[in-house]
This record gives sequence, C-alpha cells and structure tokens, in this order.
Amino acid sequence: METVPIPDSLINAKPVNNHIDFVPYTSETAVIKGRAILNRHMISLITEGEKVMYVENNTITLTPQHLLILSSGNTLFTERLGRNSRIKSTMIFFNDAVLREALQAIRPGMGSERRSRPFILLERDLYLHTFIESVSMLMDQGLLSPALQRVKLNELLLYLESKSPGIFAQFHGNDIASCEEERIRTVMEAHSLAQLSLQELAFLCHMSLPTFKRKFEQVYHESPARWLQIQRLTMAADRLRSKTSRPGEVYLEAGYQNHSSFSKAFKQYFGVLPKDYLH
Repeated sequence: METVPIPDSLINAKPVNNHIDFVPYTSETAVIKGRAILNRHMISLITEGEKVMYVENNTITLTPQHLLILSSGNTLFTERLGRNSRIKSTMIFFNDAVLREALQAIRPGMGSERRSRPFILLERDLYLHTFIESVSMLMDQGLLSPALQRVKLNELLLYLESKSPGIFAQFHGNDIASCEEERIRTVMEAHSLAQLSLQELAFLCHMSLPTFKRKFEQVYHESPARWLQIQRLTMAADRLRSKTSRPGEVYLEAGYQNHSSFSKAFKQYFGVLPKDYLH
C-alpha cells in the first residue's frame, strides 16, 4: 500500500464528523519546525525515523520504541529521517466522544476528573509492536474499513487502560480558553532556551504574534525579545561560571549565530566580555 504525506485537512482543519481516521504517513523529506493545529486527539505509531515535538511546556522525542497519544491543540515538530532515508508512521485521529465511549465499559464516569496532561508517552511492549504490525497488514490488504478502524482503536485504548488503570484520567485537549497569563508563563519558562522564534512561541500560546507581544509585556513588563535575551545570556554566564562551556562555544547554546554578536550583547548586559567574565 502506498503511503503519502498526511493531508492538511486532517491536521489543520476542523473535522466534519466524529469519524476515526487511520492515516499512513511516509516522507523522504524531513519537516523542520513544522506546525500542526490538531482539532482531534492523535496517536502516533512511528516505525522509522524520529520526531521532536513541542507541546505546551514539554519537549517530546518520539522514536520507534514509543507510542505517543497527543491531545488536540497546537504543536511544533521537527522530523529526523531514519533507515531508508525516510520517516514512516501511522496516525490515528479521534475525539473525546470516541475516547469516552471506548472506556465507559471499564471506567464509568470518564471525563469528570480535573484534566492536566496533554500527552501520554509510552514505551512499546510486545502487544504494541504486534498491534502496529496488524494495522499495517490490514492497511496493506485494503481491509481497514471504518468499522474495523473503530474496533482496532477500541482494542488499543482498552488495552492501555487495562494495563495502566487511570492512564487517561488527566488526559486533555489544549484549552485555549485557559488563563492567558498562565499559558504564557508555562510556555516561556519551559522553552526559553529552545531555539524557537517569537512566532513559534506565540503559536504554542494559541495567539497571533501581535497579541502575544502585547500580553507578554503585561505579564513580564518586558518585551519577549529582551526577556529571552536576558534568559539566554544568564544561562551563558552560568555555564561559564560552572565551566561547563567555553567562551568560544557557549554563544551557540545561547542562540547566537556568531561569537561577535554574542560577545557584544554579553558585555552590554554584564559589563565584561565572556572571556573576562571569571577574571
């Protein structure tokens, strides 16, 4: 069965129904700093390559040894090609109603808890490897009908809940109506040293760039660019003080493209050049 890049209509647009979708995905071109607006939950069954994903205040590295259940919401991701110079996976899309219905038989009242976890990352066991093989076989034979997709998803969800009771208790979709100040603080303090642009940080906060800048200044009383610069220069100073990095290499860790611009910014903030910081 030929697999193709995942359609944008399944990621960045609202689904027109509550159907479950099993989508094969293969690409020989790695995506760098991609953006996805998930309007349904997603299970990622990656079999080749790796993905690094930024979700709220988390950075997730996903490999063929993992199974990721990711809630609806905004996500940044970077792909790394694996063997055969490609990335390959199967993605399963479903919503809260499907999840509640699947788990109702063994855990009545699903959904009444206070939710606080946007993803579940699991190490694969023998069952999960076998499950992925069975799904691939059904896809290859063209037998994965909508009815069978529901059966297979229910099987997977029930297995995970039976093996780890309560695993879905705090699973949730990103709530864009949550406190904007809390969201900004959560995202910024988790990713202040990541090489993310202001546009990407605004995306994780579910805001346009102008809105993000305005609300950021209300929270921190500083522009986001200046705040990030201070965080990264402070990190660089800490690395120099602890001698875990040398002046000639710490500028890259601080997100600067060259040593001269880093040295200039460092001196403006600390009053001395990096090489003289500990003298």
